[in-house]
Parts: sequence; C-alpha cells; structure tokens
Amino acid sequence: MSFKGKILIGDSSREIEANKNRDIVANYNENLDIELIECPAPAKTTKVDWIGFAGEAIAMKQLLSLVNTQYATFCGDDDFLIPDALIDCAQYLEDSDNYVAVCGNRLEFGVKDDRVTGDITWVHLVEHTKLNAATAVSRWSAYSARAISPIYCIMRIEDWLKAYEDFEKVRLRYIGSEFLPSSIIAISGKMGYIDRLMIMHQHHEDRILDWNKVNFYSILMHSGWSNSVNNLRNVLASAIAAKDMIPLEKAEEEFDKGFWGHFSAHLTSQYASVYQNNQGHNQNFILTVCSFIRGLRDKAISTNKSSDFNLLESLLKPSHSYNQDFMSVYDLITKTDD
Repeated sequence: MSFKGKILIGDSSREIEANKNRDIVANYNENLDIELIECPAPAKTTKVDWIGFAGEAIAMKQLLSLVNTQYATFCGDDDFLIPDALIDCAQYLEDSDNYVAVCGNRLEFGVKDDRVTGDITWVHLVEHTKLNAATAVSRWSAYSARAISPIYCIMRIEDWLKAYEDFEKVRLRYIGSEFLPSSIIAISGKMGYIDRLMIMHQHHEDRILDWNKVNFYSILMHSGWSNSVNNLRNVLASAIAAKDMIPLEKAEEEFDKGFWGHFSAHLTSQYASVYQNNQGHNQNFILTVCSFIRGLRDKAISTNKSSDFNLLESLLKPSHSYNQDFMSVYDLITKTDD
C-alpha cells in the first residue's frame, strides 16, 4: 500500500463490533498510519434520540482537532478515495489561494443483491453542484437547491475547523451534522474541480436519508427544532452577510428563501413516500413536485439503468481515462469475500 497519509477513524461502535474494528485497524497498521478514535454514540436508540443527535458532526470535529497536516478530507464508511487524486487536489489548493476546496469526480456504484462485496452491476457519474460562483449567496443558493454535500473534497484544515465551528448550536440530525457545515463551506469560498476520479461511493438500499431514518416531519416536531433552526438562520445569514458585505436583513431573506425551499421539498417528497394515497390532496401537484425534487432526494442519481451499465462497460476498458483508478476499487469489491 503506497498511501503515506494519516488516517483518523471515528468509531461509535459498541462491544463486539468495536473489538472487531480494533483488530482490523491493528492488522492494517503494519502498512498504514491509522488511529482509531472512540467517538460518542446516542445514549438511547429511539427515533427521537437519533434525530436529536448529530453524531457524525461530533465525531468529525473531534477528529479534526487531531489533524496536524495542512490539508484533510472526509471519507464515509461506504466511500473509496483515490490517493493520487487527493494529492492532485491538494496541489491545486497549493497553487490557488482563491479556492477553499477542490474535488475530483465521483462515481456511485451498486453491488448485486445489495451486498457489501460481489458483482458490481451498475455505475454512474454523480454530478457536482457547482459551487464556483463569485458570491457567497449564489454558492449557498446553489447548494440549498441541490444539496449534494461538498464535504467530499480536499480543504485546508483551518477551513474544515471553520465549517464545524458552530454545529453545537444546531444539534439535529442532518440539519446540524451535514447541512450546516456544507453551507459554511459553500459560503466560505469557491470550490475548484479536477477532471479525475477521486471518489467511489457504494450505494445501499438502506439509505441514511430514507424517510424512516431522517424523517423531516419528525425533525420539525422535535423539541429542539425552533432553537436549532433559529441558530442555523443566525449562523448562515451572518456568514453570508460578512462574506458578501451585504445587509444582514438581505442575507436573512436569502436564507429564508433557500432553506424554506430545501426543507419543504424534503417534506413533500417524504410525505408522498409514506402516504401513497394522499387522500384530500391534489395528486397531480404532489407528483409534479416529487418529480421536480427527485434529483435532490436521490442525490442527483440517474435512474437510466442502460446508461449506467454502459458506463460500467466503458470503465472496464483500459482506454477509459478513469480505468486504472476505477479498477483498484472494482477488484477490491468483486474479488473480496464479505
């Protein structure tokens, strides 16, 4: 293994799984510099406790405090990063002071029968939400309208710390743990892009944003909602106003427009998923809105299976520019037992 960087793993597992993870890290530590950090998990397991716990943000801030390099990136437990692409992104930042983040291209793939390893049956390109506009309000508006998180990027450590600086004020799942830091990144400055494969994300049917895990209506009904959303408004509007040097009232209007649209889109989508009959409501309107926000709900994933399969065939050919990087992950998934 040629990767020489530091790997920090935040682990909120308990008992048996935690012991397994320690053994795995010990096994790989012979060739990699890995540190396993115990991170907090919800004290209870009810849906209300889960919604009111921004665990990944707590872990992220804890891990960021231990970083002693100039640049860092985030990797989820179903993500595969291409080391050479990370180096290229860091070099881009090294040469470009007017960018706060840089990212390569991202592929999403699925495995037969939704297993961890096995035959990869489809691959598609996930298009970034372009966050390279000149103004903070334009970048944030683009993110809130199509919330593909920019945390999958290379950033300077001071910008990472800034992104998570105020998350304790918004202690709700997703709103505090993803939407807030992603918004701060978008507001802070422009994101650059390189035409190289950097991330491969494994799709699972049991998704985090499934309605029965992050039910936006339950977030709305949570006792911490009012205080959290007011704090979110204050933090983001203040950041926009300061960055673009506009009146706070104008920045608050922009927040209201963007967040209202973002949250209501999720509410409408999840309502249609839970209550299929939608009695007493305009079914055509519901279907129209759901169609419009499908890209947001599914993180802009294409449903064209033929196109996805054709991309997989193309990536398997040595002539494809992503082939070498793609094959390293492809072989790991298809030639490894669960």
